Amino acid sequence: MPGPLLALAKELQHAARTMLSASSAWHAACMSHSIGQTTIEGRVGRHRRALLAGSSVAALVLGGLLPVRAQREKPGAAMAAATQLGWVRNGEFAPILVAEAKGFFAEEGVAHRIIDGGPGKNPIPIVAVGQAQFGIATSGLYLLSARTARDPVDVVAVAALYQETPSAYLRIADRGDPDPTPHDLEGKTVGVQAGSEFFVSALARKNGLGEGKIKIVTVQANAEPLLVGRVDYFGGWVINQTFQIEQEAAKPDAPPNLRGKTWKALRYAQWGFPAYSDVIFTTNTVIKQNPELVRRYVRAVSRGMQYILDHPAEAVQIVAGFPGEIEDVAKLTWRWRTQNPLFTSADTHAHGLLWMNPATWDQMSQFMRDAGQIPSVVPAADVMTDQFVPASAGP
Repeated sequence: MPGPLLALAKELQHAARTMLSASSAWHAACMSHSIGQTTIEGRVGRHRRALLAGSSVAALVLGGLLPVRAQREKPGAAMAAATQLGWVRNGEFAPILVAEAKGFFAEEGVAHRIIDGGPGKNPIPIVAVGQAQFGIATSGLYLLSARTARDPVDVVAVAALYQETPSAYLRIADRGDPDPTPHDLEGKTVGVQAGSEFFVSALARKNGLGEGKIKIVTVQANAEPLLVGRVDYFGGWVINQTFQIEQEAAKPDAPPNLRGKTWKALRYAQWGFPAYSDVIFTTNTVIKQNPELVRRYVRAVSRGMQYILDHPAEAVQIVAGFPGEIEDVAKLTWRWRTQNPLFTSADTHAHGLLWMNPATWDQMSQFMRDAGQIPSVVPAADVMTDQFVPASAGP
């Protein structure tokens, strides 16, 4: 085999090993995340069959079917970019969909396409081998796992859609009830998806609870166990399973334990676990070879998010009519009420939409290390950058 081909073959073999390792990290780190009644992390089993994702991507790499280097565009040509979603097209990814529908990517000189997620499609290895230039990780915690895998994966966060994680422990309650506190978990049964039990333990340790006083059971990622009273609390997203709870409670024939009720949430972010969710990431290779692509891409997404905030009703119609999008106007209108506030924070008001605080990344890393989910703390500068966020200073 000629020298250059031999070198490339070795590079591809290493990429394959890296993808398998990254998938294992993804599988270990996954937590609840759903669309309506079905989990994003676990349709068809659990955690998107991450190991299968790594195996299939690795096979494609070895077969030479996936690019492994950032493309260099011809001068004056639109820069090609693909976004690997974390799941199928739905309102969760609205800033991407609106940026596409309104032509913001095109105006920024980016020839953009969307790649749907689904079972067996872990965005991290897909982006790492170059099948897509950008991906959306359900949580920034997954990027920390990837960076500390046995064969570290070259991924870097460049923006965050959600400034606060929607993750929470949900319960059925009267409308006038206060939100629960960690101490309310004692003596109760908490339903979580397989692989996310460590969050309950971490919450207990951080807030001085007796872990032995909390019963943890494994459930699927729809809210049925909570609705039928099998569990007292359910680990989910406030922008997802809560829709199912509200729909069931509003039915004329709702059972007495649900009729007229609502949901209350013990939110991770409010009890010591800050984390960014739906994090846009790329690779150092893309950043080094084509920083202007990253800058234009992030600017287009920022414009899409701003449009949603400025024109929420119109944005609902745009997303509802987007080809392949699975949620209707009623569901999207509901979603906007809880989801849109998560786009902004004191940090974004000061620095611009999509901005990430390095201190938050340091907290995320320390949390994962303390929970035994990663072998070492990852410095924020190694896993994220704000240099492409429109309002932030950067080269």
